[in-house]
Amino acid sequence: MGAPELPGIRRRIYYISKNEIAMWPRYNRDANRRTKTSVLIGSFTLVADAKWKYIDILADKSQLTSDPQGEIPSQTQLNKLTAIHPGVGPEATAAACYLNNSDNVFIVEDMKGLFRVVGSEKWITKTTVTQDNGQGPTGTTSTTINVEATDEVPAPFYMGVIATDDGDIDCSESYEDALPEDYHGGSGGNGGSTNTGGNAGSVLPTFNNNVMINGTSYNVSGGSVSVFGPLQTLGFTGSNMDSIFVRFGHNDEEATMTSGKTSASWNGNIASGTVSVIHWDGNHEDPTEIHWFDINIMAPTSGGNSGGGSTDGNSGGGSTDGNSGGGSSDTPTYDNIVVLNGDNRPLSSVGNGTVYIVGPLTSVKVTGQNIEAVQMEWGAQGATGNLTVASDKKSATWSGNISDSPIHFSKGPGRTHWFTLVLRDASEGDE
Repeated sequence: MGAPELPGIRRRIYYISKNEIAMWPRYNRDANRRTKTSVLIGSFTLVADAKWKYIDILADKSQLTSDPQGEIPSQTQLNKLTAIHPGVGPEATAAACYLNNSDNVFIVEDMKGLFRVVGSEKWITKTTVTQDNGQGPTGTTSTTINVEATDEVPAPFYMGVIATDDGDIDCSESYEDALPEDYHGGSGGNGGSTNTGGNAGSVLPTFNNNVMINGTSYNVSGGSVSVFGPLQTLGFTGSNMDSIFVRFGHNDEEATMTSGKTSASWNGNIASGTVSVIHWDGNHEDPTEIHWFDINIMAPTSGGNSGGGSTDGNSGGGSTDGNSGGGSSDTPTYDNIVVLNGDNRPLSSVGNGTVYIVGPLTSVKVTGQNIEAVQMEWGAQGATGNLTVASDKKSATWSGNISDSPIHFSKGPGRTHWFTLVLRDASEGDE
């Protein structure tokens, strides 16, 4: 008989929407991308002012399970949490409102004081909430939270911080005996200390998924982003970062790392193509090359088509906005005043091709002659949309709701880059 295993989970669970997570903890992986341990590395980094929420449950009636799913070599785990709260009051109902129709993450504490995560960065978490007001004088009330979340690991362990309105919870305090030897780079070290004299185990690096590309912040957690070229600058942040490389074709260029290993930058000029960003993962003694994300660079244009006599040097035939040439009546032209959210925005006054407005974007109207097409692309996943061109081809419109930024506008069947729209908070205002 070995050490006793204490079943069950404790009476408080923590939860938060994935929309409020800026950076995720990660797994230590081998060269084949398999997880080397069941412990997540690092902490959840939340967006500004976000905090983990919690609700108390009936531990004796709640349960955390994990079942295998899928076929080799694509097997994963389906982690399931059933949490029963003994009531239907405002607290429980507020939790239901928050969790319904939201992609969430949960943290559960087991009877050993170890914390487990239900919810993955890669897959959507399904959360349903039911309430029972009881029946008759002997009935009971309850709010039941059912969670199903696919992951690579059965409810991975979490050693990071849970930031709540009541203060921060350090989840690492219960892991001294349970921590795998290779979590901080193998035996012979002293846990999380930095490598300063050969005795301490090295702290594994973390990389922030919010990356500055050409001066604009992109979230690269989806594995790829699309930007208009040329690619000229990249900025990275994190902690204890090792080498970061920009790979284009057969060339690797290393980003310049600060002495504190908390930021790195790259400068260059790549007009078009696909660039891969690589970083080193794992402990310093046995690092692993990790493909982080790709940047799809869409080719820029020279700024015009042909001809002479244009007032701005882009094209000819008497065009005032530089978009048509040769005087042909069938050549499309696009006015350099665009209506965004009902306000006229003169593009000709924007020297760098970028427009700033208060988000979200809800409507767009462009005008011109013989308009062929106007496209938009936005978000880390490269979502796209098209403006509806009027039958007389003198205007094109779009309506909807976009909060992601930047939004790239292109025109014509060849998707010629036109301008970039950046959405700001109301406190920042337009520019």
